[in-house]
Amino acid sequence: MEIFYAVVLLMVATIVANLVYPIFPRIPQAFYQIFAGAVLSLVPYFHHFMLEPEMFMLIIIAPLMFHDGQNTDTHSLRRHIPSIVSMAITLAILTVILMGYLTRSILPVLPLALAFALAAIVTPTDAVAVSSITTNLAVPEKVMSMLERESLFNDASGLVAFSLALTAFSTGTFSVRFGITHFLVVFLGGLLIGLVLGAIITWGRIVMVQQGLDSVSVIIPYDVLTPFFIYLVAEHFELSGILAVVAAGLLRSSALTQIRLSSTQMQLVSRSTWQILTSLLNGFVFVLLGVSLPTVWQNIVADDTKSIPLYVLLGAVLYAVMFLLRYLWVRLDWARIHSQPKDRRHYGVIGALSGIHGTITLAMAFSLPLTLNGHAFPFRNTMIFIAAVVIIISLLMPSLILPLILPNKEQPVDPAMAAQERKKLVAYAADRLVAEQTDDPTATQSVVAILTSQSNNYFPDRQVVRDIMTAANNLEISSIQQMADDGVVTQAYANRYVRGLVRKMRRDNHFSLTGMGAWWKFLLHRASHRVLFGRNGRRRTQREIRKKYQHLTPEQRQALQQKRQDDHTGIWEAYRAMENQGYTDVMAYLTKISTVENQSEVNSVRNFYNVRHRRLDRHKTNRHENELFIQAFQYEYTYVSQQRAAQTIPPALADELYQQISTDQMLYMQTVTQTDND
Repeated sequence: MEIFYAVVLLMVATIVANLVYPIFPRIPQAFYQIFAGAVLSLVPYFHHFMLEPEMFMLIIIAPLMFHDGQNTDTHSLRRHIPSIVSMAITLAILTVILMGYLTRSILPVLPLALAFALAAIVTPTDAVAVSSITTNLAVPEKVMSMLERESLFNDASGLVAFSLALTAFSTGTFSVRFGITHFLVVFLGGLLIGLVLGAIITWGRIVMVQQGLDSVSVIIPYDVLTPFFIYLVAEHFELSGILAVVAAGLLRSSALTQIRLSSTQMQLVSRSTWQILTSLLNGFVFVLLGVSLPTVWQNIVADDTKSIPLYVLLGAVLYAVMFLLRYLWVRLDWARIHSQPKDRRHYGVIGALSGIHGTITLAMAFSLPLTLNGHAFPFRNTMIFIAAVVIIISLLMPSLILPLILPNKEQPVDPAMAAQERKKLVAYAADRLVAEQTDDPTATQSVVAILTSQSNNYFPDRQVVRDIMTAANNLEISSIQQMADDGVVTQAYANRYVRGLVRKMRRDNHFSLTGMGAWWKFLLHRASHRVLFGRNGRRRTQREIRKKYQHLTPEQRQALQQKRQDDHTGIWEAYRAMENQGYTDVMAYLTKISTVENQSEVNSVRNFYNVRHRRLDRHKTNRHENELFIQAFQYEYTYVSQQRAAQTIPPALADELYQQISTDQMLYMQTVTQTDND
């Protein structure tokens, strides 16, 4: 149960951070998630939290890297193999060597092997962190593509170098020949086993699609479990599990044409599942980082407070050296991204700042052994602290500098304009439904309510809702009183019905002055009724009936009971007539006052009346509603076509609206089909 609660708390922290981010988007989302993790560390379960690298790599990094691989353009990847080798292998190895010796010179007490291990820890870059910090920034395409390709493979380079350094420290010996051989075996072996297993698993998926076995309950678990299986097999043979899942993901990407033969529903569900999974795991990455940092600080303070300034300085120096190396690598075009000479300085700064170190670095730091030959592993807390310093600096620097040197990302479609046009097309469809589909007003209004609710993404103004509700209630009361005046229903039935409406109105307004006008009108009406018929007229009539009919025969009692049932039926029919008239008048009023700006508020009132009306009028209108939805989608298509022909909206926005309508229609039809089958 503790694991379950821990996962739930991590999810809550991630959700809270994601909720706060849109309110203050100037601060990168990663920092909100790190802060949420730091707050979560106050929970007793997360006190002295220690990240388990094996579980972290398996549960979080493996599916993320697999997803990145299967969303990579393999044709572009093949064209940029020299760039990948340069950034993920050559630069990574050079960085480890230079920083290893530099670390030893600044911190002489640290053994050389551990200095290389520390250098290997802080070498890998984190594409997830880069994407989080540059969400709203227009990063040059060549630089961003380079960063994405680099992050697919340099994790493995850092892990292999880290393993070699630890082996050298534990055994006290190191062979260059063995190191190179081991690096090639782990690196190339991970790629090979990933390609083999990926080919088998992808072939199995294609066969299931061809045989018609691609149901959601089979394919989705099959896809989700793929990276875990491949990672575990590769690690079992002491090969790179990270590279194995990346290779499998790339193979999946190359077989995308065959995979797309599966049903549209399957592709939609699969894409949505991976989006949700990766979004959640990306949040976990930084939340876990925030949870871990307080423990790192406590451990280093407990070990040696006096050396903390030196450790911070070393972390800053390591980051500066890596920044300089990356800048020169891109500036001199050793990164092989074929940039123009005039752009290389700018690209070099961006590429250097975007060399962010995140979760892989922290996971490798925490994977340092706790003991060695029965004693505490030397300098473990020191190395973890220095790695944490590098992580924090690498996150802060691009967050502060990149917004100053990069423009904001230009959206192909203005989100505000898209939202406004979405409301307009829904309003157009709703107006045409109300005007042309008059056979079943209840079904029509229900469809209109659903359509308008889907186009609104803001919370309705309570005061506006209250004002519209008050006006609708007053209109309904006027309709009922008019029916009584015209003799359609008796005054007694109207009084009883209006009394219920007024009570509901007063309750909704919490006895405010909003409903007092209708309340006083009702009291005056009741007072006039009592003057005409007497205060206790009803009670005297009931007593007289009981006294007069207490000696009735069974036949007479049965006739009286039948009369009372007929009276009750009359009351029900009168209530139905008043409800239908009031509902019709209110819906006409709501349609009249509805605009693009007040859709959300009007829809809140419409939903209330629809729910109440369905309780009284329980006849099924599902089939008619389905037809109305299909008609509404056609109206929406018509609106977009008209606006595009008139050139009042740009083509890109029209295409996006078409796509939204198509998706809504497809999802609705799938829901209808499932409901009919049930």
